[in-house]
Amino acid sequence: MVNYRVVFFMGKGGVGKTTMAATYSLMKALNGARVLTVSLDPAHNLGDVFGTELSERPKEVVKGLQAIEIDYDAMIKKHLKRLTDKIKDIYGYLRIFNLDRYVDVLQHSPGVEEQAALERILEILKDNERRGKYDLIVFDTPPTGLMLRIVALPTISLIWVEKLLKLREAILTRRAAIERIAGEAPRVEVGGEVIKAATKPEEDPIYQELLSIKSEYSFINEVFKDRSRTYSVLVINPEVLPVLEAKRAKDFLSRLGMGVKYLIINKLIRMSNPPEELRLRMEFQRKALELANQYFSDLRVIEVPYLSREPRGVEELKGLTKFLSVME
Repeated sequence: MVNYRVVFFMGKGGVGKTTMAATYSLMKALNGARVLTVSLDPAHNLGDVFGTELSERPKEVVKGLQAIEIDYDAMIKKHLKRLTDKIKDIYGYLRIFNLDRYVDVLQHSPGVEEQAALERILEILKDNERRGKYDLIVFDTPPTGLMLRIVALPTISLIWVEKLLKLREAILTRRAAIERIAGEAPRVEVGGEVIKAATKPEEDPIYQELLSIKSEYSFINEVFKDRSRTYSVLVINPEVLPVLEAKRAKDFLSRLGMGVKYLIINKLIRMSNPPEELRLRMEFQRKALELANQYFSDLRVIEVPYLSREPRGVEELKGLTKFLSVME
């Protein structure tokens, strides 16, 4: 297995997780790591933060740092094509059915976006397993709700695949019993064509496909839950709602067995004698920080001050790296 780390930056929309993910990636690259930063957010602004145009193909931002922005439309189309190709391979005798209509319906089905995103993550990780090109892969994630559904998919899907495998094994066992009694494998007529039904797991394309799916989900689940190399960073603003959402995310990730290592409190106002118009806001900030200290006492907390303008481009991001220097 190739030795590399995987870091997810998660948080509520607008808290600055893209800026933090970009800053962390830049810091690691400047320290000599080979880094790939991946934007999974449908509303991309990773390229804006780095100050360069990004696409599906890795682009060098600085020496040692490459970045991509996932094209969601292309990603979903590729996912659906992969599905239909498998259906054609496994159910080639069902050509009488309109697969185009099936795909048209499927692309609007719930969960397709999450499944396609997970497949793209898997593709990136598997490619690095083979090539060992990067020491660190950083994912700038979509808003919390969507990302949690994505990372939960392997665990949920493995449960379903296990049940489907047992069901398929029961079907094959019954077919094998019929074959022993009748002296030949059962045959079925589908669409006017008579075909021989598989009776052994190694001969059954459906069973083999389920094994392949199980292997893929098991791989990505192992990566997600391997705390020695994979962890999440929660990014919040010093406000109550982002704190509460981050707490729910931390609890959910914990139930999945995924590690959370750092909490970044971004856009923090520190002022001894604030003007009157900021006093109320700083009071709200104080209450949010009290909640954060209560909920995240087991995490390493990193404070990033409120800046007069959002950093853009490599040179401005370099100024932020000092705040993240404690991160591994």
